[in-house]
Amino acid sequence: MPKPTQIVNRRNIFAFCALLLAVLIASGVTGAQPVRAVRLVPIYTIQGRGLASELRTAWVDTTGLVTGVVANGFYLQDPLGDNDPATSDGIFVYTHERPTVQPGQCVLVERAYVEEFYEKTELSRSKAITPVSTCATTAIAPTTIPLPRYGIAPATLFEHYEGMLVQFAELSGIVQGPTKRFANDMTEFTLLPAALVPYVPGGRVFQSDGAATQALVHLSGALGASVPEVGWGDPVRVGTPAVGVLDFNFGKYQLLLLPNQAVIAEDPPPGEDAAEEYGVVASDADFTVCSFNLHVFGRGSAQLVDDVEYLAHLQQRALAIHERLGDCTVIALQETGTPQDAENLASELRTRYGVDYQVSAVAGPQTANPEFPLTNSLITRRERVQIQQVSAGQSCTPQEYEVIRLPGDCPPGQYPLFDRPPLVVDLTVGGRWGAPFRLRVISNHWKSKAGDETVNVVRRTAQARHVATLVQAVVNADPTAHVMVLGDLNDYYGSAPIETLRSGVTPPLFHTYELLPPLERYTYIYNGASQVLDHILVTPGLAPLLASIDVIRFNVNFPMRAHLDFTQVHQASDHDPVQVRIQPGGAATLGGNLRYPGIHIALVDGAGQVVAETSTDDLGDFRLWNLTPGHFTARLVAPDFLTLGIAEMTLSLHPGYNHWLGPTATHQAAEIGMAAALHSAQLATIESGQP
Repeated sequence: MPKPTQIVNRRNIFAFCALLLAVLIASGVTGAQPVRAVRLVPIYTIQGRGLASELRTAWVDTTGLVTGVVANGFYLQDPLGDNDPATSDGIFVYTHERPTVQPGQCVLVERAYVEEFYEKTELSRSKAITPVSTCATTAIAPTTIPLPRYGIAPATLFEHYEGMLVQFAELSGIVQGPTKRFANDMTEFTLLPAALVPYVPGGRVFQSDGAATQALVHLSGALGASVPEVGWGDPVRVGTPAVGVLDFNFGKYQLLLLPNQAVIAEDPPPGEDAAEEYGVVASDADFTVCSFNLHVFGRGSAQLVDDVEYLAHLQQRALAIHERLGDCTVIALQETGTPQDAENLASELRTRYGVDYQVSAVAGPQTANPEFPLTNSLITRRERVQIQQVSAGQSCTPQEYEVIRLPGDCPPGQYPLFDRPPLVVDLTVGGRWGAPFRLRVISNHWKSKAGDETVNVVRRTAQARHVATLVQAVVNADPTAHVMVLGDLNDYYGSAPIETLRSGVTPPLFHTYELLPPLERYTYIYNGASQVLDHILVTPGLAPLLASIDVIRFNVNFPMRAHLDFTQVHQASDHDPVQVRIQPGGAATLGGNLRYPGIHIALVDGAGQVVAETSTDDLGDFRLWNLTPGHFTARLVAPDFLTLGIAEMTLSLHPGYNHWLGPTATHQAAEIGMAAALHSAQLATIESGQP
């Protein structure tokens, strides 16, 4: 809504105050040291009417009231404004270190540089910041603004309030982005407003649902508000009204709550909070492969410098692998700082848990980065896995990407493509199926999304093409070869780089997420949006042997704690690891969509024993994993609001993925609520064959 209308002409008042302030400063009346007279530029003029300031790169002097102070700057607002709802009266002043100003002070900022920092208009490099006493008022009333809206670009609603003291008249919702904690102890979390929760399937906002991501509310404790440790699905109420400074922070508008704001976390309804998950433990009839981003697990100057902190993180990562990944047979690790960090982790697993892991790693360009070393590593169970060959899959390109050069990496005129080259490992796995199972694993950590994404996505696409050539070379030699491409590919499920990788091999790679229900397709949460960054793709020869796939939940849905406890695995990374189970003797899986939530499916064998059971999720999807091919009876039990036309039928499951086609349904309105009847002579159709 528009800012409150002022009866007087604000521009005239500001011009008079600016002239008076210049005279007072020049004469030393304010108590400050005498300085040159300044020509003040109002904050609303600096902000302007567009997304970016028309004065960017200019040097300006301005004044206003301090509304909030953070670790590296403060927010300044014109005390009267310009009565123009299209311009903001507030702005951020970046000081690098914590400023000495206090909220409520009138401040003169001299010779400051106007810049767009990740699209946020701010002042920096100021010559002087001086408290003065010439502001027309000593208090600013917060402007009431609307909640974000589904399908409405946030900039449309909020750009003209950027940097201002504002309030939401009422705010409650469900947590989408759990509490994050930064090095300066700043905390933030993200809510889906309560009114929108019934309209979001599963109550979870996905990055692919752009309209829903626009409706998220981002909240921060940077100004001193106490932010609770909340996880995904937790209901939260914020004091009425919810008052703070509206900031633009790395692509999102964020309310920095005032210090006295109450933030109340309530208990979620049963079954609607973030569930704990555990991976499977391999038997001698199968083996497991995992991908796990360890999140800055290195000793660089910007990583874990302190010995005690490093040891705690080492123990926490080892506990996660042992307790949650089920001591996975093969684990592709991203963000080990150097090969030595992978060796330290393997040693901790051997010493503390008695699991004998061996390490495969090749130092790459970023391994040598003293500030932030990163290396792709692989750890494997020594008693089951034999390593045949290890290499780095670097590629050369005419494009200069400022990758650290290594001796002999590329010919003249060519430059390395990968900071973290793919780790290519040929191995065999032993088990009761007979001859050792041959597998090539290509572990990846592609270019991140940090920085200019228009450049990054071009580079990731080039990386995808190169990895596809690595796979194609193997498939050309043996069309039945077992190749697995996995890791942190830093792009979304179905994105152009992922599709370039998948379709860049003939025949195309199979993305194992095709077996996952859509509501389970996420490994990362960014700005409250669930998304896939970690992937596992396989060659067609390997796809029929997939017995299960699981994203193991113990990180992204849970809050960051104030103090690390290595006995707790939550937030051992900012990614969730992924696990697939391979059954060389052949396995069957059953899945599909029955259109309605809460339908219980039990699979019964010929002896009358239930071999697997589950229920459909909020979208009606279900999956049953690790089944033995053969004949079964499926028994269905519907929730109270559904009537099933058929509650039992026989199925023949073949090796690979068996798809259950959903039934047709008719809706029948009841006097109270809504009832639905499922009527079909054939409740399900099974498609035999391979995924």
